[in-house]
Amino acid sequence: MRSLRKRLGFITIFGIYSILGIAVGHAENMPVSSNDYGQTIDNSQKELRLLSPLAIDQRYTSNEIPAIDSKSTITLRGAVIEAAAHNKEVLEAHLQVSRFKWDYLAAQTSRLPNIKFLGYLADQTANSLLVPARANAFLFLSALFPVTPQYRIGLEARVAKLEQRIAIERLRQQLDETSSKVKAAYYKLVLDQSLLADTEDSIKYLHELKKTVADQIKRGNSLKVEEMTVSAKLAKAEYEQTRARNAFSVDRERLNQLLGRELKAGITLEAIPAAEVLELDVAQAERQALSMRPEIRQADMHTKQVNLEKRIIMSRYIPDVSVGVVYIALPGFNNSIMPRNILAPGLFINWTAWDWGRKAMQAKAHSKVEQSSALTANTTKENVLIDLHSQINKLTEARLLIDTAQLARTAAREEMRVSLNRYKYTSAKLSDVLEAQSKLSDANNSYNQALLAFWEAKAQFERALGVDQ
Repeated sequence: MRSLRKRLGFITIFGIYSILGIAVGHAENMPVSSNDYGQTIDNSQKELRLLSPLAIDQRYTSNEIPAIDSKSTITLRGAVIEAAAHNKEVLEAHLQVSRFKWDYLAAQTSRLPNIKFLGYLADQTANSLLVPARANAFLFLSALFPVTPQYRIGLEARVAKLEQRIAIERLRQQLDETSSKVKAAYYKLVLDQSLLADTEDSIKYLHELKKTVADQIKRGNSLKVEEMTVSAKLAKAEYEQTRARNAFSVDRERLNQLLGRELKAGITLEAIPAAEVLELDVAQAERQALSMRPEIRQADMHTKQVNLEKRIIMSRYIPDVSVGVVYIALPGFNNSIMPRNILAPGLFINWTAWDWGRKAMQAKAHSKVEQSSALTANTTKENVLIDLHSQINKLTEARLLIDTAQLARTAAREEMRVSLNRYKYTSAKLSDVLEAQSKLSDANNSYNQALLAFWEAKAQFERALGVDQ
């Protein structure tokens, strides 16, 4: 019994020493601290730092981020920041990053000792020399520390780490796409407000024109049909106003959805600024896109991941050597033939000496995956450049269209003013006034559409450039 207690004490001490030794060694190799995105918090390293929703909320509530100005008007920048904190697709991407963090930590636990227990309890009914007719049991306990598998485990942990970094780049991509969508929705909602204001101005103008026509009818200078024509124009303008209000309501719901708010939540926006003067350096934009776009980083990391997976396949040629102890207890057996307890410390080897070329075939198959991954990375870079050039062209065209629309708008305003004065004080036709009003309405709509197209193109250009939002 004393011998058994000594052996059990030896097993316990050995197991505790192994676990503590591995834990200390693992802690020495770990960075000082890391966040949920697997990024080392070290001032000497300048890595990409993603702002978690909690950090954004803390800065948001402490007014470090002016998302809403003093007039309770949400700014464009504030809308982008709010979407980064509360947008559902962004939050889902955050969860994926956190998921791969735990996959990486789970892979690291394979470095620790592997402790297994196996046992059974039975009641022997048939008497035999080895097992008498009585209750008996079989207990098996092993504590094995992997030695040579540490290399393969390290490779598998690096693959899990790359999965986490790829998830971080997917999160960056989702943030860029969400930012672009928020900007487009923001600009569209501001355009809806402008269209509402234009329809209200048109209604006021038509009311004034209707009064003028009524005066002209009293003087005998106009016919009743002309007043009816103006009334029809007024009814159409009121219909357009209703359409504009409905469009504003739906677009407000879309923006609230992107911001992670209630769909019916009220919102006040700032006006769209005037179009900027463009100064584009295509060569510099290409360099920035190739270095900043998350799609390219994902492709590069995937190539590294495929290379690591091939090395994992080749590492299986190495025999699995472990050091540890095995303890076996046989209570109820005939202990004159079989020992009651067995304690066996030592080296344990598990090796498939002949696999009929399976690992070699897997390595050759994976080399094809490496080639495919390299081709995918090159295609991704080409697609990024094509996308960038397309967005540059759209942005340039949209900026030129604004100047054209602005000139047409100014001319239409002047034509409407002149035609109305002519109708009031001369014998000008009402049809000329109505035509001028239609031209002004079309010119206002064309200008707003051109302004919206410019800012949407600018948002897409920033996405194609890989600008951190």
